[in-house]
Amino acid sequence: MSVTYPDDFYGFPQVPLHIHLGMRFLRERPDGPATVVLPASPDFTYEDGTQSPAAVFTIGEVAAGIAVCDALMLHATEAETAMMPLVLTRETRFTPRATARGELRSRTRFAGDSAAAVEKLKRSRKVRVETEAELYDESGELVGELVVNFYVRLMQLDRLKAMAGALTPRMAGETQVGASPS
Repeated sequence: MSVTYPDDFYGFPQVPLHIHLGMRFLRERPDGPATVVLPASPDFTYEDGTQSPAAVFTIGEVAAGIAVCDALMLHATEAETAMMPLVLTRETRFTPRATARGELRSRTRFAGDSAAAVEKLKRSRKVRVETEAELYDESGELVGELVVNFYVRLMQLDRLKAMAGALTPRMAGETQVGASPS
């Protein structure tokens, strides 16, 4: 089955931190995996031109998020529902492999059967899934590996908005009852 993934990479390029860091988002093919690129900015690299392990982890985490969206979107047309997915990170395991030099790139994959994950999500409204990311520097050296476990739950949009409003009233543009705006 061939799928064309959205050109907006699920909004990841519009996240202020990703913009600030200068991340780029690429696909070699419309139905292929996303690549997250972090340039070697003089503002964020060490004096010797190396990148921190935190930078390596960051592109891995962003790429893992896109990979889980891609895997579940693959069968989205079959999963027609009025519910929205809530994707939460349950666990990450990061293994630095080498000192990163220059621009960083991700290579990710969904670990498991995405069709089976979508079927379980449709049946039970929740599923646990895993992605794996390999992270390379500009010389092509493997500088880190990241495994991310996600919990995905389908929720009614109004319930999701209510939760977001209760947890983060300012982000939802609302104030809680009895609270004075500051």
